[in-house]
Amino acid sequence: YNLDAFFDGSVEPDYLIPYEQLLLFTWPTALSLIVVSMAIVIAMRWLILPRVRAGTYSIYSVFYFRKWCMALCTEVVLETLNSLFATVYMRYWYKMMGARIGKGSEISTNLAGRYDLVDIGDGNFIGDEAIFGDEEIRNGYMTLGTVKTGDRVFFGNAAIVPAGSVIEDGALIGVKSKMPDSLHVKANETWFGSPAIRLPVRQRVDLGASATYEPPFRMKLWRATFEAMHTSLPTALFIMMGYITASTIEGPIVEGQYLTAFGIVLAAGVVIAIALIMVSVAFKWIMMGTYKPVMKPMWSWWAMRTEACAVLYGGLVGKASLEYMRGTPFLPWALKLFGTKVGKGVLMDWTDVTEFDCITLGDYCVINAHSCPQTHLYEDRVMKVGRIEIGRGATIGSGCTILYDTKIGEFARIEPLTLVMKGEHIPPHTMWQGAPAVPYIAHVAPVPAETKLKAAA
Repeated sequence: YNLDAFFDGSVEPDYLIPYEQLLLFTWPTALSLIVVSMAIVIAMRWLILPRVRAGTYSIYSVFYFRKWCMALCTEVVLETLNSLFATVYMRYWYKMMGARIGKGSEISTNLAGRYDLVDIGDGNFIGDEAIFGDEEIRNGYMTLGTVKTGDRVFFGNAAIVPAGSVIEDGALIGVKSKMPDSLHVKANETWFGSPAIRLPVRQRVDLGASATYEPPFRMKLWRATFEAMHTSLPTALFIMMGYITASTIEGPIVEGQYLTAFGIVLAAGVVIAIALIMVSVAFKWIMMGTYKPVMKPMWSWWAMRTEACAVLYGGLVGKASLEYMRGTPFLPWALKLFGTKVGKGVLMDWTDVTEFDCITLGDYCVINAHSCPQTHLYEDRVMKVGRIEIGRGATIGSGCTILYDTKIGEFARIEPLTLVMKGEHIPPHTMWQGAPAVPYIAHVAPVPAETKLKAAA
């Protein structure tokens, strides 16, 4: 813009970018913004926290303050650019911040400044929201420790891996599962649940190294290009919508019609939210069509497309609009557009959906906050998708995880933080709790002996 022309109100249309060309400008801008944001965090890491060692530190120390600043900085960037999770760029970013990460490892969690303390082998998979070597704070002190993994280790979503853990080659820590008390998992062992139990066998699928652990170079290049495009698309659309809004209110502001400009901004918020939902819906149906139970390797075009849908859904509407519809009738209406089967009177306090068509919610059921009907798993780098059916009047407590191929019976009640294993059928009118889920047993306080004697007398 010519600033003088802008402020005296004589801006000509030639100064503006035509709306149909906006994406050609905002997309490169979004890519640049992501790269610059990552570079700033890398620079801050080496300036603020150049070295981290295992040990115990006071929460009033300068080191704790620097560690807190670095963790907050990383968290803010990942919260803003959450489409970075689980992309090929995540591990390279962490490597530049000093983490030791082996070839081909997939990471979808925040290491929050503990880069020097992490040693991840080749071909690992660390799922969403995994607690990976987090510091422990107690009695005014922070304790940091190392975490070391072998090759081809799998950590499910929300798995808990404390500092001091050692995990050998080929091991698996399940969804929302803890490490054994020894914090040592031997090669090819599988641990599941809280407290953790060792599973003697588990389903293993081998679809070939070229589609799982050792993809050809052309596939790596295609994935890197495709992820760069869809990772930056949400940011590009936000910039584009902001530009359109700013150009729309320019005239009223120049003419001093501030109330009109304010009204336009309020209306734009609603219009933009609806527009982004419709973009995400269109993207889902064009790219994936209807989701069905399927098994696909991680290095496949199908897996890349569904990850792009999840990124666009989470980055465009999960954070920007649907989060504000939780607990309202509007959220079920919106998810129906994506293909989710939702009955009448359903209360949803959750937006974490991936394979939309594979979820059926019966009439009047309740999904509480931070729960996740998880319709897929990525074990052995194979994406296994299945259906979840939650019956009429059922209640899913806060923080629960329901794995795929599962049916929750009518009016069943799943207590908070419960993990329902894949393939389970929960009977109607029952209560379940724990990880893995077991029938709920009410704990009754023992009756004192004196009371029993008085009652007998």
